[in-house]
Amino acid sequence: MKPLRLCTRLSLSIIPVAAFVYLAALAYNHHLSRQALLQDLIQDARNISQGTAEKIARVLQGVEKVPRSLAVFLEEDFPMSGDLSRLLSGTLAENPEIFGMAVAFEPYSSGSARLYYAPYVHRRDDRLKSTILGSPQYHYFSMEWYRIPRETGRPHWSKPYFDEGGGDLIMSTYSVPFYHKDKGGKRVFKGVVTADLSLMGLMEVVSRVKIYQSGYAFVISQDGTFVTFPDKSYIMRESIFRLAAAQNRPGLQEVAGRMIKGEQDLVVLRDLVADRRVWLAFTPLGSTGWSLGVVFPEDELLADLIKLSHKLLLMGLAGLVLLGVVLIGLSRTITRPLSQLAQSTAIVARGDFSFRIPETGAREIAQLAGSFNRMGEELLNYIAKRDFIRDTFGRYVTQEVVKKLLEDEGALALGGEAREVTILMSDLRGFTALTADLSPERIISLLNRYLGKMIEILMDFQAVIDEIQGDGLLAFFGAPSHQPDHHVRAVACALTMQLAMEEVNAANIRDGFPPLEMGIGVSSGTVVVGNIGSERRTKYSVVGSPVNFTSRIEALATPGQVLISRDTFQRVQEWVELGEVLEVDMKGIPGRVSLYEIRGLKGPYQLRLSPRRQTLVPLLKPLPVRLDRLQDKVVVMTLSDARLTHLSETAALVASSGGLVEWEDVRLFLPDSGGVFPTAPRIYAKVTALKGTETGIQAELRFTSVSPAAREALQKILRDSERPDSD
Repeated sequence: MKPLRLCTRLSLSIIPVAAFVYLAALAYNHHLSRQALLQDLIQDARNISQGTAEKIARVLQGVEKVPRSLAVFLEEDFPMSGDLSRLLSGTLAENPEIFGMAVAFEPYSSGSARLYYAPYVHRRDDRLKSTILGSPQYHYFSMEWYRIPRETGRPHWSKPYFDEGGGDLIMSTYSVPFYHKDKGGKRVFKGVVTADLSLMGLMEVVSRVKIYQSGYAFVISQDGTFVTFPDKSYIMRESIFRLAAAQNRPGLQEVAGRMIKGEQDLVVLRDLVADRRVWLAFTPLGSTGWSLGVVFPEDELLADLIKLSHKLLLMGLAGLVLLGVVLIGLSRTITRPLSQLAQSTAIVARGDFSFRIPETGAREIAQLAGSFNRMGEELLNYIAKRDFIRDTFGRYVTQEVVKKLLEDEGALALGGEAREVTILMSDLRGFTALTADLSPERIISLLNRYLGKMIEILMDFQAVIDEIQGDGLLAFFGAPSHQPDHHVRAVACALTMQLAMEEVNAANIRDGFPPLEMGIGVSSGTVVVGNIGSERRTKYSVVGSPVNFTSRIEALATPGQVLISRDTFQRVQEWVELGEVLEVDMKGIPGRVSLYEIRGLKGPYQLRLSPRRQTLVPLLKPLPVRLDRLQDKVVVMTLSDARLTHLSETAALVASSGGLVEWEDVRLFLPDSGGVFPTAPRIYAKVTALKGTETGIQAELRFTSVSPAAREALQKILRDSERPDSD
């Protein structure tokens, strides 16, 4: 298969990217515009529904106040029947929003022996017509507008109904009960005052609500019956609940229930009559128990946005076609000189890297020719760098780890497994103080020499190097490949690292660097080992409390010392040469913790550390020293009366009047020949034991960091203490 031409490649590379960027921008713009329109829709829906509801509420409130006032009047001053009809006519004439009014009395309570007596005045043909309601065919006592106010004693809006025999039209009646006091002063129900609201006026208010081309508003009554609706066949004949049941729409059923409960909200659902997505805003209408719904068609709301998006899409397609034409023309101007250049590079392709191509023509072509000329010179360097990159992954892990990670398809997946491993942590003692006067370049040179040797040893013992933090190292044994001997392997590695410090320090002294000392802690335990991080950056590491435990062991190791935990010691005790055993307190661990100093390893390893003076030598006379108490590396107290009584290369006994706490960090300053305490040499230590004396306390100090100058001073003090007193 022939390779694609440059013009085709440019087109296939640039046009899809440009199309993707353009479409992404278009989609993002469409999304933002849609969100903005929907926010406007929500606000418009609330404004329209609230405004319409307020208009209807004003009409309803205007209707409600009239029968309320008349009921109060009737309780205080009851007129004759003729006066009552005239009163109703006058009231109705002053309130054009009311269709009709009535005063309906309880049987035989109107001052006569009549069962039915309900004077009613209503509008008919632009005039007022009076009649008396009540007959065997129009038994108003059982009608809702009369019965509920009588039973509840409260005003009531009736459900919409056709008032045959009254106004002969669809209406809703607002009824207010009124009472009179009998001879005993007790309030007795007398009847109700009613005001009829023709639904025609309500329909006009609702029908004037215009939402785009096909949006609409409607009103439902207390039981969900449509009071107003664009389709007149629904009015008083259909219920929103029956509509939801017929269409099998539980969501609409739920919304209808919320509407008749008097809730207010804005929801998204399918239209009541059409198969389209709409927004429905609903709000209660005063005290009627009715609810107003306003329907906003989403497709009409977004129609202009969709049209604009289509236009922008067409413009983008036209732009991409134009871009393709430009790319084809541009690529041809490039490929023509490149074809000529390709013929000249055939010689280089055959391996004659000394051949030179004339650097002529356009600037880019000349640059390309120059690049070809440099290709021969740098090809070998490139090959070396390529091999370097290929091997980089294996610099800090063993080849077994590299092989496992590259051959196993799931080895690079995030996750881990519980595995027993042995953890090794090392750290240089006093490195910051040692290098305080060195330039950054010399510090890096010194550090790289030390790390280079330590990493080489760790690799030889097939350790996985987890962390390199400054002058500290964290490595573990026993994963990812199973190593049955990982306990003894880790101890052997630690001893080898300590022995190698002699070689490192010999080179340091030769180059004018200070000698370095290192403490190592080793512990075994069950951890989670695996790939930790994210898909973009993953690290093969260990997680678990044994890591923190090993760090605390390492912090207690003195320069040149290897300390191991009880778990590790139990696995290697038959192989090791044991030094001192420490009983220490550790934060978060109940009881005393046993730590074991390893001086050598038997068997196939045959490793042994150089002997170091461990026995505390009594000084000829107590030596005044300065002792600083440290908390989080900050001096919190200085003991000026401290005296050094016993000393070794790793520990000391100090007498003082008090003020020390077991296992706290301290800093010890030795005096110079004039008895002055200079800032150096200094020694960092931990208080491992306290004992009371007649004059105060005796503290046992275990050195954790000793500067070279302090080491020389210690050795001089020890030598002086062993000499016979000349006096």
